[in-house]
Amino acid sequence: MEFAYLTNIRRLVKPPLPFGYWGNGCVSLYAQISTKELVEQPLWKTVELIKKSKVNANDEYIRSYIDIQELHRGDGITAGKEVSGFTDWRHIGHSSVDFGWGAPITVFPVTRQILGSFEPCFFLPYSAANGGKKDGFKVQVTLRKTAMPAFKKEMN
Repeated sequence: MEFAYLTNIRRLVKPPLPFGYWGNGCVSLYAQISTKELVEQPLWKTVELIKKSKVNANDEYIRSYIDIQELHRGDGITAGKEVSGFTDWRHIGHSSVDFGWGAPITVFPVTRQILGSFEPCFFLPYSAANGGKKDGFKVQVTLRKTAMPAFKKEMN
């Protein structure tokens, strides 16, 4: 199994992106783990694996990633078949930006295919629609249709 996730490049790319730039500032990184390991090992070990994969995020990797994306723009590049993607949007700043008409009511991805993965998971910040809650966050998970009965049973 492979996890795909996005990482912020704003402090890694040389020269840095200009202050006030609100476009995309992230690239995909990957951490590989077997399903058995994921299920059987403690969560902290999976977190450590992800942290270790972040050492690959440097200026050279970022420029190479951008070059490959540019070369294959029309090919519909994805993270691959059966990849579980996840990303944390809590600290991006989208939920607090004000272009003159107030903060957004909510922030969420327009498509589940944003990571090019099969079952993405998004950690999202609370927003104006959540009555000013600051502690915690929202989680958006995409599951296969075949997983829904077990998920519903677990939730009940």
